[in-house]
Formats: sequence, C-alpha cells, structure tokens
Amino acid sequence: MQRASTRTPWCITLAWVLLTACGSDKSTAPATGTADPEQAVFVTSDIERFWKAYDDGGASGATTPFQTEYLDRASPGLKDFIASRDVTAASLALMVRKYPRYFADIRASTLGLASDGGVQERIRDGYRKIRDMYAPAVFPPVTFLIGRFGTGGTTSTNGMLVGLEFYAITASTPLDELAQFQRDNVRPLDSLPVIVAHEHTHILQARAGGVATHRNKTLLDQSLAEGSADFVAYLITGGNINARLRSYGLAREHDLWAEFKVAMHGTDTSQWLYNQGNATGDRPGDLGYFIGYRIAEAFYERTSDKRLALRTIIEVGDSDVFLAQSGYDP
Repeated sequence: MQRASTRTPWCITLAWVLLTACGSDKSTAPATGTADPEQAVFVTSDIERFWKAYDDGGASGATTPFQTEYLDRASPGLKDFIASRDVTAASLALMVRKYPRYFADIRASTLGLASDGGVQERIRDGYRKIRDMYAPAVFPPVTFLIGRFGTGGTTSTNGMLVGLEFYAITASTPLDELAQFQRDNVRPLDSLPVIVAHEHTHILQARAGGVATHRNKTLLDQSLAEGSADFVAYLITGGNINARLRSYGLAREHDLWAEFKVAMHGTDTSQWLYNQGNATGDRPGDLGYFIGYRIAEAFYERTSDKRLALRTIIEVGDSDVFLAQSGYDP
C-alpha cells in the first residue's frame, strides 16, 4: 500500500482496502510455532479488549477507548496487523458507527469464540490432518482480532491473523448496512477452520521457500500460491473461502484459461487477484484463486502418492514446471 504524504481520509482508505481483502497477499514465516497441534495457541484476548472499548464510548464514535483499551494493549499479532493494515482508533470508531446494527449483532459470536471449544477443536482437528499428511508442518499462534472490515486473514512473524468481523454472523444478523463486497464475504463462526487452514498454508509455503516467497512474482506464481492455499484448506476442512467462484469459473473455464495464459508470466495481477472491489456483475473478482485452485487440484488428482502431491503443492518452486506436471489445460 503506497502512502501519501498526508493521511488519506478513512472512507477512501477503506475503499482501497476492500479491494485486497480476504486471503493473504503475501506469505510470512513466523518466528515461533509448535510441531504439536495439541499445543497450538489461539489468541482471543484482543476480542474482549475491542468490546470493552466499544462499551466505553467507541460505539458512539469516541476514538480514545479504541486507542487506550484496544490498540495500546494489543497482542503481538494485533500489533502486526495494526502496522500492516494501518488500523487506527479513528477508523475503528467510524466503522462501528457506519454499521451499528451489524456490530451490535456479532458481539455475542465474537466474544463466544474464547469459550467455544467446538470451533477451536475443529481448527485443531485440521492441524492434526495436515500434520499426518505433511511432516514438516508447524503450528504458529492464531490471533483472532477485529479489524476495520479490510482483511479476513493474513500472516506475520507472529503467526496467522484473522479479522473476526468477517466470521461471526448468524442466520439473523442484519446485513443491509453492508456493501456488496462485505455481504459476499461475511460468514458464520463455523467457517473459521477454513480461513485458518488457508492462512496456515501460506505459513507453510513461506517456510518451504517456494513461489510464495519469490521476488517479482508473476501472476501465475501468485495465483498458485493463493489457489493452492484454497485447495489445501479444502482437503483439510472440506470448505473453500472462495467457493463462490467455482460455478462461474467452471462454466467459463476454457475461455478464462485462454485469457489467463496471455497474462500469466507478467506481474500485473489487477484483473485476477485482490480485485473484488473492482468486480462487476458480469465477472467476479479474484478469479486467479480459481485458476490456481484448479491447477493444484489437477496435479493432486493425477498424482498417485497423495502425501507427495500435497508436499509438492505446498513447496512448489517453479510455477511453469508445476503447471506442466499438473496437465491442466481445460
């Protein structure tokens, strides 16, 4: 994100952030982690601090509570998120005022995560599956926080960072205050194992030093990194954070692939990745995720040794070689 010489108004900044939300745009290997899924840490302390600030005036637009009770007391993961996503007390206060009924409704779900052993156990179960299939797996902390409706998940040196404002709706949550992008991406608490598995794959990719860590990544590199994270998450959890792309993509796969091949060795991702905010009704954003997923899926299906297939998908170092090995050509 390029910074101007003066602070950009929050409403403009939010619009830009929405173009890149949900899913990582980079992979970062954490400095800490455990090889034992049973010892993996879930950090929920930031959630309670957010709602304390909300109750102490944040809901009415006061910025001081968000600063002193939430941002100043941030966990290491939240500190990383604040720095990478330019979260401020003012942006948080404006957000909860903009969507008052939505935030009032998701309060119970977000606070309940700390005591919801079911959701945490499903995340841990996903860890057990990946450990059994991929021996080098490690499990860094997951920090659950509330951002400014900009990023559903990302990674840092302190592990995986999940914006819980995206993952807390119930059947009765009011969505009419939200823009189309947000309505397309908010999900119930039960979807957390899927986004954690996606971000965890980015961690494993970074540790392996493959295409996700390349400088000047091509469109193919980045689409493989993101689509593979979706595919691995599907293998582990049975869910896909970008499942909405599948019906559109499958119906037009040959034409999309022909278009993608023309651009895939360039570095311009603007028509394929992190572009939901620019999407039209005729064409959804983030179709690079779909292409990357389908390449990874093709490789997995044609490889008899599934553990080797998974390892190769996570550790792929040469996108062109991997594409050729996958046989993908719709």
